[in-house]
Amino acid sequence: MSRFVFGSEELAPLLRQQSRQFTTGYLRIHLKGMDPSEGTEAWVLTYYHGRLIFSADQPLDIQIFLKRLCRFIPRLNLGWSQRAIQVVQERLMKENSLQELIEGMTQLALLKPGEVEDALWLNLLTDFDRYLFERAGTCRFEVQERVAQDAPIGGFELGPLLQEAAQRWDQWMALKVAIPTMLAVPVVNWERVNRYRITEEQRQKLHNLTKDGQSLEVIAKKLCRDRLEVATLFAGWIKKGLISLQTPPELLQAKRHTPITILAVDDSVVMQEIMRQSLPNYQVLTTGNSAEVLHLLFQYRPDLLLMDVTMPGIDGLELCRIVRNLEEFKSIPIVMVTSRDGLLDRIRGKWSGATAYLTKPFTESQLNAEVERLLAQQPHLQERLAGSGIRMDQTSLFKGSHTSLGSPAPRAAEQHQANA
Repeated sequence: MSRFVFGSEELAPLLRQQSRQFTTGYLRIHLKGMDPSEGTEAWVLTYYHGRLIFSADQPLDIQIFLKRLCRFIPRLNLGWSQRAIQVVQERLMKENSLQELIEGMTQLALLKPGEVEDALWLNLLTDFDRYLFERAGTCRFEVQERVAQDAPIGGFELGPLLQEAAQRWDQWMALKVAIPTMLAVPVVNWERVNRYRITEEQRQKLHNLTKDGQSLEVIAKKLCRDRLEVATLFAGWIKKGLISLQTPPELLQAKRHTPITILAVDDSVVMQEIMRQSLPNYQVLTTGNSAEVLHLLFQYRPDLLLMDVTMPGIDGLELCRIVRNLEEFKSIPIVMVTSRDGLLDRIRGKWSGATAYLTKPFTESQLNAEVERLLAQQPHLQERLAGSGIRMDQTSLFKGSHTSLGSPAPRAAEQHQANA
């Protein structure tokens, strides 16, 4: 079977186009990491006569099948249920027979009619949420006739699955401002809660869901609920100010070993490329879509933000205010990059929460000097700066940058000049 290569947003069309080739067996997918430094991630879709029946990071077997059922059927996580499942497995006439397993669990009232289909449908959609629309990679179909001998269900048509997956993706995009990542940990703002008119039952619910300091992802698993449903629930509380999101400790720990990352936001593709070329010592992420900024902030946790003021949709000043209202990014250096150089413009930038103001046109050395000055003022970055080999001018901590942010760019001595 042929090997297919796909870019981000290309996997769903590929599944449609090649549906006749994907008969019975496994579609083995290798997904590239969202960060270039990350490795690949395995994803396996199990097909039965051209219909999808299962999704996981490995081929379908009895253990991963049970794990996914327990993820979406709360009853199966109870102590007596776990023991009963063990008894059913011990009595299987045919080892690893999924059909026998389902029959035995149904006889013991562990499963109700339609629950397996509902759980596997949601299992597919959950993985589609994660992988289908943003990831690039490769895939190859492996024919495996033994799947036909023991398929747990008849399977689902691809068309309705992709249609619902697209609808869910639109909902996730609408939630991105409030819920940039499910790895964030929700924290109750009790001062706000005490001022807000909520019932004692609602107050107790807030407490029970957040008391263990677990991420939204873990909370969804503990509740055996759809991730999208949980995200929607918390988004409502976040918009009311009852909940804020914090970075989990393990992400902070991993961050200490990553390169210094800068997020540059500018609707000019030329300007984005100048930013990347002018800052070779850093990992520079770029976007021209202001709606993507919060998602990128929570996904990559950049150490500094370069932001154009004039952009379609949400302008840089409003976006700066939004970022400053997020607990995790209250102290991130934000440099407003603009051709507007009036005193009122600078005051507006300061009021919006900007750390510095860089006027276009600027030169490569001016940009680097300002970035180095701001990074040197961040104590938590010193270990990573030293490890990356970047030499900071520590005198800038006291003397300010070597060039005035509003000064005109030198004429011919610099490598790059930005006039976007």
